[in-house]
Amino acid sequence: MAINTSERMGLRSERLMVKTAIATTRILLGVFFIVSAIANTIHFYDKGGLLETVTTSKLKLWGLGFEGIGPLPPFMALPYAYLLPPAELIVGVLFVINRWVRWAGIVMMLMLFSFILAFGLVGPNGLFPNNESSWDKNVFLLTAAWICAAYDDFRVKRHNGS
Repeated sequence: MAINTSERMGLRSERLMVKTAIATTRILLGVFFIVSAIANTIHFYDKGGLLETVTTSKLKLWGLGFEGIGPLPPFMALPYAYLLPPAELIVGVLFVINRWVRWAGIVMMLMLFSFILAFGLVGPNGLFPNNESSWDKNVFLLTAAWICAAYDDFRVKRHNGS
């Protein structure tokens, strides 16, 4: 069955919309991680800053009123705290410049998963908290990072003919 010109144009515009949506998501995620790296660096030693949070907070895991375990022992907490801002900056820049998105996406997903473990999948006030950080941001960011990494993997394999 032959595809007429208007159907081909429709497929092209559909592909362009998908590429544009993924590129926009990738760039916004990258900017978010760059800004987060800057904020974590600026407020690293502040009261309630990254260093204090990582070294004193309990892991909430699934949330829902679970008080958590921990805090992390210093041999894990200190490297995590000191490596998080540079890692956020690197993966953010790689996403913005569209380089090694698959690998940066994997690192980004691991970071987001660690945030979910730290703050809980569901906060103490349930799924719809009032003006408090909750699972939805990290889960949606993790999903968006996965989509960008998966698309980059697809694009690279298609380009290489694998």
